[in-house]
Amino acid sequence: MRTLAALVTLLALAAHAEAVSPADVKKQGVAKVVITSSSPPHGFLDAKTNSLKGIMFEIAQAIAADWGVKAEFTEVPFGSLIPTLTSRRADLMSAPLFITPQRAEVVDFSDPVYGWGEGLVVAEGKPADYPDLKSLSGKSVGCLVASVQYEMLKKVDGIKDVRTYPDYIQLLADVRAGRLDVAMVDPPSIAYQIVTHGIPGITRVENYTPVNAWRIGLAVNKGDKELLDAINDSLRRLKQSGQLKKILDGWGVGHLIAS
Repeated sequence: MRTLAALVTLLALAAHAEAVSPADVKKQGVAKVVITSSSPPHGFLDAKTNSLKGIMFEIAQAIAADWGVKAEFTEVPFGSLIPTLTSRRADLMSAPLFITPQRAEVVDFSDPVYGWGEGLVVAEGKPADYPDLKSLSGKSVGCLVASVQYEMLKKVDGIKDVRTYPDYIQLLADVRAGRLDVAMVDPPSIAYQIVTHGIPGITRVENYTPVNAWRIGLAVNKGDKELLDAINDSLRRLKQSGQLKKILDGWGVGHLIAS
């Protein structure tokens, strides 16, 4: 037992030693941020300029500027966000990752920035009467890989099958092609995809009532309390100055700002 206790103590000390503080970030001159380009308008790669853009990209830049440093971004697939952070390849994560109890066991989340509930889409001309999750019984349903929507759908009895996709382009393609009956999505992302990519043949399910009111926040590694406090302080200043609302308004989601 003493050997086990000693091991736990050593692991705790090692974790503490690795903790990143605001002073560390200022000393290195950059805030290392992990982000994903698979979820426009929250984070994406602009094909015209080959540069990262999006809501969480701009928020990370604003926080870094508030600290007097630059943001250095590492772009990864959605499912690699948390592993990249926990492996200490980044100081913080700024991505459209919903705050959930399960994820909060692995990383520490900031105060909520903005949020929404899940939505459903179908191919144009297909039945669009899905008022609740029970109505998905017997249907093939798609969603993004490693998403909270996937965790939701796995628990719904009667769904024929749940298929996951790395991005919305491929997900919507299967909806249009009839390989999926319906897809569970985040409404801001889908609205952006349809407008910017001119994607025809997709219809939002108007009578669906969301089960959740998910919220998005930035995240740091467990135990990086000083860094988390600095992020929350910056978010408060950005909100008070109106800069946070301005960023969200620029992407058409100012009404989703967390209170």
